[in-house]
Amino acid sequence: MMELSANWNVCSTEAGQHENPDWMKDASLTPLLPASVPGTVAQLLLDSNPTRALESLADLDEFDWWYTTDFEFSGTGSKHSLVFDGLATLTDIWFNGEKILSGNNMYLQYKVDVTTLLLKKNNLVICFRSLRRAFDSFKKRPRWKTKLVERQQLRWIRTSLLGYIPGWTPPVKPIGPWRGVWLESDSIATLSDLNLQTSFQDGKGILKIKASIDCHTKNPCELILEINGKSHGLFAGVEPAIHLEKEIIVHGAAPWMPHTHSKANLYPCKLMLRSGEQFQVLKEARVGFREVRLKQKDDLFQLQINGKPIFARGAVWTINDIVTLNGSRDNLRSALVLAHNAGMNMLRVGGTMVYEQDEFYNLCDELGIMVWQDFMFANMDYPVGDENFHAGISAEAAHQIKRLQCHPCVVVYCGNSEIEQQAAMLGIPSEMWRNEWFDSELPELIHTLHENTIYVPSTPSGGVLPFYTSTGVTHYYGVGAYLRDINDVRMSDVKFTPECLGFSNVPENKTISNFMGNRIPVTNDPLWKSRVPKDSGTDWDFEDVRDHYLQELFDIDPIQLRSTDMQRYLTLSRVASGEMMSRVFSEWRSTQSKCSGGLVWFYKDLWPGAGWGLLDNDNNPKAAYYFLKRVFQPLSLLLTDEGLQGLNIHLINESPALFAGRVEFQMLHDGNVNVAKASREITLRANEKLCLSAEDLLGGFYDTSYAYRFGPPKHEVACASLKDTDGILLSRQFHFPLNKLFPDVEAEVSAFSEIAKDGFCHLSISTNSFLYAVQIECEGFLPEDNFFHLMPGEIKQVALHQLAGASPPSQIHVRSANLRDVVNVAAQK
Repeated sequence: MMELSANWNVCSTEAGQHENPDWMKDASLTPLLPASVPGTVAQLLLDSNPTRALESLADLDEFDWWYTTDFEFSGTGSKHSLVFDGLATLTDIWFNGEKILSGNNMYLQYKVDVTTLLLKKNNLVICFRSLRRAFDSFKKRPRWKTKLVERQQLRWIRTSLLGYIPGWTPPVKPIGPWRGVWLESDSIATLSDLNLQTSFQDGKGILKIKASIDCHTKNPCELILEINGKSHGLFAGVEPAIHLEKEIIVHGAAPWMPHTHSKANLYPCKLMLRSGEQFQVLKEARVGFREVRLKQKDDLFQLQINGKPIFARGAVWTINDIVTLNGSRDNLRSALVLAHNAGMNMLRVGGTMVYEQDEFYNLCDELGIMVWQDFMFANMDYPVGDENFHAGISAEAAHQIKRLQCHPCVVVYCGNSEIEQQAAMLGIPSEMWRNEWFDSELPELIHTLHENTIYVPSTPSGGVLPFYTSTGVTHYYGVGAYLRDINDVRMSDVKFTPECLGFSNVPENKTISNFMGNRIPVTNDPLWKSRVPKDSGTDWDFEDVRDHYLQELFDIDPIQLRSTDMQRYLTLSRVASGEMMSRVFSEWRSTQSKCSGGLVWFYKDLWPGAGWGLLDNDNNPKAAYYFLKRVFQPLSLLLTDEGLQGLNIHLINESPALFAGRVEFQMLHDGNVNVAKASREITLRANEKLCLSAEDLLGGFYDTSYAYRFGPPKHEVACASLKDTDGILLSRQFHFPLNKLFPDVEAEVSAFSEIAKDGFCHLSISTNSFLYAVQIECEGFLPEDNFFHLMPGEIKQVALHQLAGASPPSQIHVRSANLRDVVNVAAQK
């Protein structure tokens, strides 16, 4: 296979100005820019002018964009095909002067036989036609309109909504060969169709293969499947076309599991054809064996992997890079490793984004991260009854399912995002909420091509109204956009929420400085506000949502604080969204909850700013990431406020091993005065949950939740800790009964750091008074924990990982929301 990634050039013309590339023969008419393939028009424009603002790219879809390359071929083969893995979106393609393809789907792979056209010297031209011009050709009105996008005609065009959602995506339209372009040369055979599925049954790995192969030789052929080093003969003989269907049992195979519960075991698999001395690899992959079930009895929506119930937690994946639509593999791995380390075991690829690149699924397989995979439909009334549109989406779905079927990480397919909700909220009759494509055709296709998965027609769905929270799957924004308090979490009785808790999460100061031009944002700063997400048609944004909870948590006016002390406002804003997310997930993971999963709306920002992401667009974790990391771990201690029944301590062990350790509970007054303290030895079996009453642990009434309010509170801090038999802290959570900002203290803080040879800097911190939201800043280093609360008299050890290309730190800065001064720590070698 020959990758056609070099020597590409691009130019633009007015929409519809030229029907074919004959005009390009006049070099004086074609000022060309060098381009990367795979890549996008936005990418090449930013490469040529790195200081150009993303906002300036809004009108790229007004033009036709012409990509051209020349290449030489001196190879061999019986059949030659040009393969286009992804073209965004309306395309005309010429090869050596002959038009070979017109494409209209960003998500399809196109493969064109060019055996008779291939020369020693070749020319390939791809014209990406103006979508803006194409919009005018679609006249039929939808049954309903959505405010998500400005142009309802997008429902006819199979392109990403990225760049077309004014409230929360950069105006960067997906245009260009965003996935690879190849010349594929087959020597002895062509794999024309492959269906490869796995399962895990009765302790054995099951691999089912169905294949169609066109042979280009009249000599005897042998088809071999090799898995985990063992070869299985599938066919031997002489046939111009081989059609086979086999089931192979892999004895002794260990199952694939989410990393939070066990190991994500993978096995190399290879399909090969041999004819005499000739040898051709037809398919190569890593497969895993697992069984997926959905438990809906007992009012649940619970995923079970290999018989084990799973609490799925994570976030909605956006994209590795909004400009290229792919980004670098290093950045992709970095983002997914951060998700793994945070205890996330599921990511959702949402219907407003794109089907992700192969490496994304490979890494999720490897890291034990489950994928909830949407098909790329959202909010709109898609014309599934139109013959051409229906044929296109059927081909798209089949291609994507076949591409993903060998990945054990893909456990859920979802037909669309918010189509049923959109229709129901606009008063459309219930029989029109779900069409036949999502109701029967798509699930039948999935059953055929990727049987061992779960299908959900739409999210939210399942209740009397699709957006009701207590049945099926819901998008939960009670805490969040709807400004409900923490008590709404129990009232809503969520069973599974694949989208929730959208907060405008403030990034770190360095990110702010970079995109704000080395300045701090001021009240209603236009650039700052333009990057705050907003639902179309509303008079509020998600910064207003965050401000509401800042005031609820700290009893402080955010508007006044913003105008008097912007840095303090930014610090408390970071903490506010993290605290609320932590409290919500503590409720959902608690022993009394029937919730079986929650995915935060946006794992990563699309561009710099206070977006919904837990990471900024450069993979820098925000405060909310760390708050969730502490409540997402497989071995966790959580706290819930039970009102007049005090505080409950919930212990969770999702690992396959027995845990033995100790629970400690302590209450503090004035930052360092001990009010009460108790501990208990505990054991947790594999996959066991346990609930303890804090009052029971203390052996008496202490009003741990401060619900009775008999006079002033005796404590401001309640802390529960889980430690192993060696006294090492494994999990900890706090409760603050007053919902007030802790007063600044002049605590005695001791900090020491040491640079190790393993690429880590090790920081030790201790204090004589309670510190709230301790923040560590170190240029070029990423803390494993941050924005944590620190108990007096204890030593907190934090490892800081050296980022690629970073120099050893000279200083580490330690701050706290209630510490009057910054502590500067010199790094010791």
